[in-house]
Amino acid sequence: MPDWPAGGRQVLEVQRPILEQGLTRLGCQVIPGSANYLLFRLPGIRDLKERMLRRGVLLRSCANYRGLGPDWYRAAVRQPADNEAFLRMLSAELEE
Repeated sequence: MPDWPAGGRQVLEVQRPILEQGLTRLGCQVIPGSANYLLFRLPGIRDLKERMLRRGVLLRSCANYRGLGPDWYRAAVRQPADNEAFLRMLSAELEE
């Protein structure tokens, strides 16, 4: 990535809202933030980490975070192609 860390911040500024909108469209409750990841909840879906891992996607379960439950997750904000692939795979997984 050119001009790191400024270039990285610019990618985050552009990609974070795009990823947030995609997650929201898929029915996720997204917590707004400014970090390089998004915290989100899919009510009632407790095994998303394992399901996404079978698709080759590493997703952080936040079940062990104080105050959160087993249907909370964290996803990294990445480059556009990575975020698009993540949203496609998540959509496919939720349709099954």
